[in-house]
Amino acid sequence: MEKKISSEDNINFLNKESSSLYFLCLLIGVLTGFIVSFYRYCLKFASILRAKYLTLNQLNDPQFLIKIWILFILIGFIVDFIYRKLPTTSGSGVPQVKAIILRKLTYKKWFSELLGKFIGGFLGIGAGLSLGREGPSVQLGSYVAFGLSKIFKKNIMETNYLVTSGASAGLSGAFGAPLAGVMFSLEELHKYFSTKLLICTLLASIASDFVGRRIFGISPAFVFHVNYPLSINPYFQFLLFILFGIIVAIFGKLFTTVLIKTQDTFTRIPLPRWLKISSVMTLSFVLCFILPEVSGGGHDLVETLVHSQSTLKFLIILFFIKLFFTAISYSTSFPGGIFLPMLVLGAVLGKIYALFLINVLNVGYDFIPHYMVLGMAAYFVAVVRAPITGIILILEMTGSFEHLLALTTVSLVAYYVTEIMKLEPIYEILYKRMKKDEPEDDENPNKTVITIPIIAESYLDGKIISEVVWPEEILIVAIEENGVERIPSGSTRISSGSKLFILMSEKKARIITELLYHMGTEK
Repeated sequence: MEKKISSEDNINFLNKESSSLYFLCLLIGVLTGFIVSFYRYCLKFASILRAKYLTLNQLNDPQFLIKIWILFILIGFIVDFIYRKLPTTSGSGVPQVKAIILRKLTYKKWFSELLGKFIGGFLGIGAGLSLGREGPSVQLGSYVAFGLSKIFKKNIMETNYLVTSGASAGLSGAFGAPLAGVMFSLEELHKYFSTKLLICTLLASIASDFVGRRIFGISPAFVFHVNYPLSINPYFQFLLFILFGIIVAIFGKLFTTVLIKTQDTFTRIPLPRWLKISSVMTLSFVLCFILPEVSGGGHDLVETLVHSQSTLKFLIILFFIKLFFTAISYSTSFPGGIFLPMLVLGAVLGKIYALFLINVLNVGYDFIPHYMVLGMAAYFVAVVRAPITGIILILEMTGSFEHLLALTTVSLVAYYVTEIMKLEPIYEILYKRMKKDEPEDDENPNKTVITIPIIAESYLDGKIISEVVWPEEILIVAIEENGVERIPSGSTRISSGSKLFILMSEKKARIITELLYHMGTEK
């Protein structure tokens, strides 16, 4: 049963540091680090098995092929069974974590769902579906945090902080990128900063990364040498960055469009679900033999591309097959993310662009890893629309800071172009499309306080409190500006950078938190 608290308890929580909360964040980081590291190990083992047994030499053995084909379809049925029994395990998991934070979802069987996410992700990605490990890792961390919040009887506000910390720990453990884990939670999930939230996410993220590095070593996620090319005029190089950012933004829009359209098409096809699942698993089975590069998340493909003698024609084919296979794989709703496939697509685009420059400008081959790194960051930014996270993530994953200026330039150009195209962030789209919990029809009198950040140019920015049409049965109990908290009146003006503390019943909070959050963060 959830711990009962008063409104005063909520307000006090917002203004004091909590050593017990920080200790739980550390514990969440350690546990998530072990779970995610084991998850990474299992996926790596599955990748080795595919490379060893699913080769062109086996095409001469019909009996073996039939057995493996049947195995793939059985795996599809098992993962589909897990998805239908535990629907919160579907997809990447990032939209679900966001729904938890906005009180639109809860994990009713958190431990069973954790096991389901782990097993489903391992089987689906292990069987070659083009899905990434990062989304499931983020959600695995949120399951751990949610479970501990129940065990230690934490209130709703503390649970949100712990779930966010678990998400940070999950991404940190998946890629060995602790700062990116923190930034992803702050920039994508919460969209605002606070000292308490920053400390919580940092503790969990660093603890998870520490565990991961004890298991996988201290090398960055992508192990290849990258030099900043100096063979051409820096001003001309800057123009090339801008052009590349524009190209990546266009293909980022293509990714979002294809992903959503494929989901809709998969749902509308008038065939039994078992037949659709069998078809997708058969496609994965075929691609594992004829084009293994598109199978799985694609981590090894990025490292291979740096030195492989690939033609432009092959890379273009590889890009589009990986794009469509990722969209088809994700349309099944099987546990698996789009994060890593996005980075792979960005790397392929970067190599295509670099080979074009090599052919036209006769520059050196050091342009290939250079533009692959830029492509990964820019493609992530174009699709997810989280520029700080994208830049920090690639810096940590490659271990090279020589490219900071170039990464920033290309990423911001891609972000600006997608802004012009009015491309909505992919996780925001997926969040809106996911099934959420129905509001509970209960009369719980317990009160809670929610915190609403005010972002520049949002609906609430610049408005006087009395001018706003607020939902019924809520009370604005405090407003914080520049670290100073005060009690507002009807004539108080709301400004960007401030935070509103709003008192309401827990039942009301489940219904309108998302609405209030959008009022403070969107136009």
